[in-house]
Amino acid sequence: MAYDYALVHLEFTIPLAALLTLANYPFLTRRHWYQTAVLVLIAVVATIPWDSYLVRHHVWTYPPDAILGPTLWSIPAEELFFFVIQTYTTSMIYHLANKPLLHAEYLCAPAAASWLVSTLHKVVQVVIMDLALLGFYLASAGGRGTYLGLILMWACPFALLTWSLGGIFIIALPWTSTVLPIVLPTLYLWAVDEGALRRGTWSIGSGTKIGTTLYGSLELEEAVFFLATNVLIVFGLGAFDHALAVIDAFPDVFPCAPECPSPVMLIRALYMPWTEAREQRISGIREAVARLCRKSRSFYLASSTFSGRLRIDLVLL
Repeated sequence: MAYDYALVHLEFTIPLAALLTLANYPFLTRRHWYQTAVLVLIAVVATIPWDSYLVRHHVWTYPPDAILGPTLWSIPAEELFFFVIQTYTTSMIYHLANKPLLHAEYLCAPAAASWLVSTLHKVVQVVIMDLALLGFYLASAGGRGTYLGLILMWACPFALLTWSLGGIFIIALPWTSTVLPIVLPTLYLWAVDEGALRRGTWSIGSGTKIGTTLYGSLELEEAVFFLATNVLIVFGLGAFDHALAVIDAFPDVFPCAPECPSPVMLIRALYMPWTEAREQRISGIREAVARLCRKSRSFYLASSTFSGRLRIDLVLL
């Protein structure tokens, strides 16, 4: 029984990660590995203090006979691995869904975004802020809303930051490249979590949960948690791709477009001032992509074997 949590990984999370790696492997570049590694690092660093607080305050618990034993700040080793494997798996799904796209064609200056896009961007920002306030209220009030409140308080600031930086770009992307990488791993992890809760691999403190289940033993808070974390991963990758697309698209600003840009370069890209000439360059890339797709959709898809600025140059030829 002490291997129960480890078996969750051996039976469900690791095999899925392995299959996705095999499916992605022919297309993965150093840049994809770099993005994934950065997201995994951020996920681990951002989640450890929050998770440690929950465990130490008995918001959720792990029976001693369900875990191997080693912990870090009260967090079982298996839980720490979950931070890594979930972020990795969702990242692999995102990379697979986005591989055919030339991200530069989806760039848009904030001022040039359509009314609908700008409005949707602001509405989502407001919704995230409202959820953060709701989380603060629930956590402050204590009792049955504590766990849900702590989830919202933790997740919403990160969601607001990444959405503010990359939201307009994320809206422009096809829904199959953003919604599916959120929905698919969320549904899978809901099923895994429901089984673990039913077996008692982990549990939520009865005084800190609302007590509503989505189906079977899947608690509402756990469903919200996995949805929120996958949203954070995709929002983070979207903001990352936004910065990379800017670096690739504008050699006048970034003469060198490295596969693994430094954090400073990524931040510079996200805050790059837009000019009319830069907007025209993106329009030219869009026209080139549309023309190429009309003449040879297969060549456009084949061009995705190249990455970064090289692919843009091929499309513009």
